[in-house]
Amino acid sequence: MTGPSPENDRPADARPEDAAPRGAAARLRDHAVPLFEGARSRRHVRRGVRGLRVRALWLSLRHRQALSGAAVFAQFAGWPRSGHSLIGALIDAHPQAAIAHELDAMGLFRKGLPPRALAALCLGNAAAFTAAGRHWNGFRYRVPGAPHGPAGRLRVLGDKKGDWATRWSAACPGLPAGLAARSPFACRWILVTRHPADNIATMSLRRGRDYDRLRIARPADLDAALRRAQAEGRIADRACDAMIDDYAALAAAAARMKASLPPESWTEIVYERFVAAPGPELERLAGFLGLDPDPAWRDAAAGLVRPSARRSRDSLAWRDDQRARIAALTATHDFLAPYGDDV
Repeated sequence: MTGPSPENDRPADARPEDAAPRGAAARLRDHAVPLFEGARSRRHVRRGVRGLRVRALWLSLRHRQALSGAAVFAQFAGWPRSGHSLIGALIDAHPQAAIAHELDAMGLFRKGLPPRALAALCLGNAAAFTAAGRHWNGFRYRVPGAPHGPAGRLRVLGDKKGDWATRWSAACPGLPAGLAARSPFACRWILVTRHPADNIATMSLRRGRDYDRLRIARPADLDAALRRAQAEGRIADRACDAMIDDYAALAAAAARMKASLPPESWTEIVYERFVAAPGPELERLAGFLGLDPDPAWRDAAAGLVRPSARRSRDSLAWRDDQRARIAALTATHDFLAPYGDDV
């Protein structure tokens, strides 16, 4: 590990607006939606917002009975690779819930779609994800025996795309409060934290998409295949300063979101604690969302959780100043405090 480098010194925190979408991703006339292609699923395509508005109307009519009991809209917040896909899938396994995968509902709200249209699109997305096998980026997010779809009237609908919800809120600070003001549903926000070094490491590894391709290919020895790709220069072997900047900006944006929302609408999940004891955490989450903490659902969902000994941070080299920046972030934001003694 190399020592600090003055030219790489940066502030521990960043401005929330630094996390805002840029370039094509910031366009308001179209929207990136996921392509569900079975075990190969990992791609997005851009669709016109007008067409998505029409689809929302069609879905509202098709699923009007399932949507008629909806009372809660759940939205994740935070960073990429924090466990949103897993936890969203476990909520989706509840017979009274449907959580969209990669929809980016807050982006659609920013682009003018009303909350009822978001709910219909969330249900349509969740159903399509299930029909395609619930695969994404080399993982399968399916709870065996769970309905993963409307088995009657739904109570909770929502979207797991937490990093982009945070990015849109960074660009438009009034967006979360605006959703609550315009929504016929009670809005509930879920912030999932993971060790910052693991988040930043995976964000660094995923630059260029070769890491995703490697995971989907599922080599017999992923660690060895990753080391070969790093030696060949195809995948990063060092933590990236730009990803630390992005992580810090998202943290600042999440903190601003939290401060702008009523405390009862916000909950936090420490991913490492969740995977260590998923049952109690699922019960707590069900209570927060107003779902029946049915033991059959809880136990089946908890059975999908597999603690892993692999830590993304161990796949990269880190400088001392980078570790110092992470330590400063854990001291700055209360939701990162659980990691303060492990940097």
